[in-house]
Amino acid sequence: MRRKCFRWLSTITTSESITTCKKKKRPPPTPKKIYDYLNKFVIGQEHAKKVLSVAVYNHYKRIYNNVQDQKDASESASEITMSDNTMLLNTSSYYPREIGMQQGNALGAPPERRSQRQQQQQQQQQQQQQQPAIFRSEVLESDHHSMTIDKSNILLLGPTGSGKTHLAQTVARCLDVPFAICDCTTLTQAGYVGEDVESVIAKLLQDANFNIEKAQQGIVFLDEVDKIGSVPGIHQLRDVGGEGVQQALLKMLEGTIVNVPEKSSRKMRGETVQVDTAQILFVASGAFSGLDRIISRRKREKYIGFGAPSNEPAGRRAAAQLEKQQHEGEVSIAEENAERDRLLREVEAHDLIEFGMIPEFVGRLPVIVPFHSLNEDSLVRILTEPRNALVPQYQSLLRMDQVELEFTDGALRTIAKAAMQRKTGARGLRSILERLLLESMFEVPESDIICVRVDEDAVLGKKSVELIRSHHKQEMKNASIGAV
Repeated sequence: MRRKCFRWLSTITTSESITTCKKKKRPPPTPKKIYDYLNKFVIGQEHAKKVLSVAVYNHYKRIYNNVQDQKDASESASEITMSDNTMLLNTSSYYPREIGMQQGNALGAPPERRSQRQQQQQQQQQQQQQQPAIFRSEVLESDHHSMTIDKSNILLLGPTGSGKTHLAQTVARCLDVPFAICDCTTLTQAGYVGEDVESVIAKLLQDANFNIEKAQQGIVFLDEVDKIGSVPGIHQLRDVGGEGVQQALLKMLEGTIVNVPEKSSRKMRGETVQVDTAQILFVASGAFSGLDRIISRRKREKYIGFGAPSNEPAGRRAAAQLEKQQHEGEVSIAEENAERDRLLREVEAHDLIEFGMIPEFVGRLPVIVPFHSLNEDSLVRILTEPRNALVPQYQSLLRMDQVELEFTDGALRTIAKAAMQRKTGARGLRSILERLLLESMFEVPESDIICVRVDEDAVLGKKSVELIRSHHKQEMKNASIGAV
């Protein structure tokens, strides 16, 4: 009776585990769902959000297609080997005495009378001997061809503070595959002080909870990739943090087997695991400061022969100097941003090579997505509209002290203009708000302040931020009642 109950309980638990595993398998999110989710956190950059949404969806489909093809190929190969083994066993029955004499059986007993262990050993030996030959011959003679979908790595470029890293962090929250964000500024060539290129895959493996199969289907975001560009003028020296890192990333971007240190182990001990990067999607991003000047110089200089300028320096240093000379107090910030956005939309691989990226590295990033600069309206929306916006964050901070925080429309517009003057994009908004609310956050705790009001004059520095206390509010109410 106990055995029957145990079997009944075991079948129930196994069936429940199967149903839970089936429930966990969800279809991949469509590009529109990913795009709608990104709109809740990121303002603007419509083209970049569409590119990332489609790239993530295609990544899901590519993994499913390639894994399914590998399963079908392995199943067909196993069927072929099993059929060949049965043919060999059937043909061996015609010569029972010879086979038995070869294996040391004096009576010449047929193979059916042998022990089961000997039959299994013979089958394993036959599979090991014939499997590679079958694979090679079947590829040449078979008409069936399995389609392998290759990956398309992405390069995001645009001015600082335009939302490249924030967009990647938002995408990472809605994915069912491992997602690792890595900083390229700490990478160096193998053998030098700094992190090796393999640390990128180590972070992805850590995000996958050290599951190798899951990590091989993940996405890697390489931030600040423009910092590993080679600087012109130091070709005689070894560029261990620039061109050397690009050369080390080449095979990883294309697809290779990387030796990654195991969990809680050091690389010097040799305890490593192998991770295949063929199915890992790489998304690189960088500000590429001065790239717009390189593009403008390429479009304007079309001289041939004696008209070609010969003494003009090349590279990103010359582009940065030219940008500083031409845009120092001559044009407005809005016109400068519009000109930069127009030029970045026409970027080509040759411009990135002139910036300092090697041709092999640029060729492995076929999808180039330029980000546009944030204008005044976009900065105002960033302050209030998205989830985790800056103004609601500071309102929740002061609400913990039972104090309300109010901003007028003119104050928000003035803060956006000040952020544009700093040329740091959305990152400049937080520094302005911190400077603006410093005195208020210092005075609010353990006081009778019930409201902090910020208007346009307070942002411009013409007056201090208005602090409304409890007795002031009561006096205002009494004044309004008396006036009525």
